[in-house]
Amino acid sequence: MTSKIFALPANGDLASIFFLLTAILFNLRRHIGSPRLAFFNIWTMRISCSLFLAFLINAFGEEPKPIPLLMVTALLIIFLIESIRLWNLTNIFAKIDIPVFPKFRQCTESFVWPIGEFFDKIRELILAHKFSEKALLKIGHDDYFVMYSPIFYGDNKHSRLQIIFDCLRSGCPMLNCILTSFTKDGKTIVTNNLQTVFASFYPKSWDVKRYPMASLEKLLKLHASRIAKKKVIAIDEKNSWEAVNGEQYQIEMENCTAGLCEKLEENDYVTLTFMGRYRLWCDMLNYRYLGRSF
Repeated sequence: MTSKIFALPANGDLASIFFLLTAILFNLRRHIGSPRLAFFNIWTMRISCSLFLAFLINAFGEEPKPIPLLMVTALLIIFLIESIRLWNLTNIFAKIDIPVFPKFRQCTESFVWPIGEFFDKIRELILAHKFSEKALLKIGHDDYFVMYSPIFYGDNKHSRLQIIFDCLRSGCPMLNCILTSFTKDGKTIVTNNLQTVFASFYPKSWDVKRYPMASLEKLLKLHASRIAKKKVIAIDEKNSWEAVNGEQYQIEMENCTAGLCEKLEENDYVTLTFMGRYRLWCDMLNYRYLGRSF
């Protein structure tokens, strides 16, 4: 007979609590762009769904079964479904007419900083570290979607901060931050918290560290410690979009050489190869389930 410890209350109070918590987190996610909260929200939804399935099985089954066993089984099924869905997304992305490494362009239109306490604190943090905005870039198609990317430079011009507001997810843009510095010996030091990346290889002169779950405050500290003993040079603030696109092109060529991407002759776009789709799929699974990069 199943132990009472593993028995789910007949009225489903526990399941109701998990669903209520998930609903609250989902609505908070619409106003807060924190990657940690998004990660916690995803896992809460998985647990609540598995708990609900366990409740249904025990409610309609002839004999109650251990709740932990049913939840683990449900989580494995959810993982399988999500893996298939993400693999289909990578295949769709490889086929549609959107470049893997889109080119940034200057934005002359007005850009409204996202509203919310989280984004207000981010802006205050940027100003507190004496970064000033020097350019506004954007990528995407104006008829479909546009991702804005303000560029900031430190007061000593030793670091460049690029923020990319990812496509709207549940009404809230994801905040991607990229800190870049250059050394006298030709090295490029990059620290970012990109949630999903299409590049697995970088030029040999690049030193890239990715922390998908890190906040901007944490990234600033990590980047500062990485360049503390380096002989960094001042970054030219002019033509930020050309500099960013030039770096994007270097990454593009490196991944084409490695066989993860290939050029399309008809439109000069770069698309993902099978190996590239596989690595992107692994990266998305690692981030969504473990909160780390591949």
